Amino acid sequence: MNKFRKYAGYVIMALLMSTLIISFALWGIGDMLRQGGASSEVAHVGGTHIPVYGWVGGTSVSVTEVRDLFNRQLEQIQRQTGQRPDPEQALRYGIHVRALEDTVQRAVIDNAIQEYGLSVSDAEVRAAIARNPAFQGSNNAFDPILYKNRLQQARIQESSYVADIRREIASAQLLGIIHTQGLAPTTFRDDIFKMEGEKRVADTVYVPDTVIATVPKPTAEQLNTYFEANKTRFQIPEYRAFSYVLLTADDVTDQVNVSADQLKQEYDARQAEFGAPEKRDVDQAMADSEDKAKKIIAAAQGGKSLEDATKEVTGAADGVIKLGTVMKKDLPAGALADGVFAAPEGLDPTPIQSPLGWHVVRINKIEAGKVTSFDEVKDKLTKDLKAQLAPDILIKQVNDFERVLSKTQSMKAAAEELQLKVKSYENVDARGQDAAGKQVVLGPASAELVQAAFSTRESTESDLLETQKGEYFVVRTDRITPARIPALTEVEAKVTEAWQTEERRKLSDAKVKEAVDKANAGGDLAAIAKDLGVEMRTSKPVTRYDADAANQLSQQATQEVFRLAVGKVAAVRIADGNVIVRPKEIQPADLAKSKETLDRFGTQLDTLVGNDLVAQLLGALRQKYGVTVDQPAFAQAFSPQQQQQQ
Repeated sequence: MNKFRKYAGYVIMALLMSTLIISFALWGIGDMLRQGGASSEVAHVGGTHIPVYGWVGGTSVSVTEVRDLFNRQLEQIQRQTGQRPDPEQALRYGIHVRALEDTVQRAVIDNAIQEYGLSVSDAEVRAAIARNPAFQGSNNAFDPILYKNRLQQARIQESSYVADIRREIASAQLLGIIHTQGLAPTTFRDDIFKMEGEKRVADTVYVPDTVIATVPKPTAEQLNTYFEANKTRFQIPEYRAFSYVLLTADDVTDQVNVSADQLKQEYDARQAEFGAPEKRDVDQAMADSEDKAKKIIAAAQGGKSLEDATKEVTGAADGVIKLGTVMKKDLPAGALADGVFAAPEGLDPTPIQSPLGWHVVRINKIEAGKVTSFDEVKDKLTKDLKAQLAPDILIKQVNDFERVLSKTQSMKAAAEELQLKVKSYENVDARGQDAAGKQVVLGPASAELVQAAFSTRESTESDLLETQKGEYFVVRTDRITPARIPALTEVEAKVTEAWQTEERRKLSDAKVKEAVDKANAGGDLAAIAKDLGVEMRTSKPVTRYDADAANQLSQQATQEVFRLAVGKVAAVRIADGNVIVRPKEIQPADLAKSKETLDRFGTQLDTLVGNDLVAQLLGALRQKYGVTVDQPAFAQAFSPQQQQQQ
């Protein structure tokens, strides 16, 4: 049922700009079009195009509308991921195409609203606005002042907002003809639920490719043929040599001077961190007057237990409360806390008054507190203070470096003037590895350094860049060694290993096929597994979307189990071997025991069918009106030059 739960999430109103979306518009999620200024047309829905004159009728889609939605989609990605795609990435991901498609869809709906004469009264619009929680004050009633302020904050004209609300209500009327309840037939629902809820138990045999112990080396002809067919697999990647200056807070820690007064202030401020406070195991009895409290103490001192003395004076059988082990901060500040932690071990002969009444306390045990001396934590305090102060010195150093860098236009010259270290790497690939595959670019900003080196042209320097951790660096790409296809002699060992791996795989597959054929002919699968040097296991009951990794049942293998009849055997290839599977038991879904789940599933299925009907309706409207896209205008609107100007 996971598959259907996934799709059921796409409710009908998600296919149009619903009133719910408008409710969230002021929070940056809505599809508000801020009108103003002339813009060229990028698409047109419906209408008739007359040469020279232009379009008559229909609904226009402007570049401004598409770009506005495009920018809001970028903002939404930024809110969700914390990073905003740069224009080039956005175009590569096709976000501009999605923005065009969504805007055209809106125009199709607008055209239908106009054609079918759907209208919305001013009273309906006012009611919809009043229901918007964004405009409701503390008394949950519409607040006109808040309404004005919200629109002003969002930079939305009231007329535009009202027009959009009117459009959303009309859109709901257009698609409201589709009611989802009961769309999916009960028999259809039950059949799918049975399929989704069915479970199976399977016997499994994992056969790794290593069952083929030895593989002969290829002949020269075999090796050459294999290499010619798979040259790109052995391509030597592009390597770059680069130098860099990296500025981090750790590098300037030694420049931080910490005074004795600063250390002492830090120690005093963190006193609780360096000490273990005193703890006491406390029992207490409560009385509503000092006289009764003293009588309890006297009776206890006369030989009675505190419990019996309390019962005798107050009449309460459970009058003694065990507070357990407490610290002073656990008690109400004031007389009670001070009194409890000033009392001697045993029964305190003096009652304690607090706003709660009179307390008779018995101290069962005292655990003395421990204070770590200043000298013991001096080194830690010094290190911590330097770490706190280092970023300030780092920023000063970065500013100095940036100033000299702009003057000299040379990373190395700026580094020499400020006595900064210039480090370098020779021949690393885009992962920061050397030719042997060893990771050599390590430490602070390693990933960012490599990325900058592979984004900078040969013999040029990057800008001064900052990492998310507050490290600053400049990279100079000193040399680029282009990627190339090597000669066979350069990679003969790798090619031989790859050929043998593939050959082992082929031999293993043949051995597994032989085992499957033998099992399907009536052979004992457990004995066949033993002959292969492996074991047979039995999986737990799984649905067709489950896996049981502990028993070698991958999701792909599970799918095969559900395709087979009980007792039949098949093999599924995985990365480094095969899994032989045989369905052992089928556990049908019990509809009677799953009525509540079945009803929920039916509702989800109704929604799924409803979504499909809405999609068909919108598709039919689109086909009826026709959509014309000005591809050159669209391409120009999102050209790299135009993106840079935005």
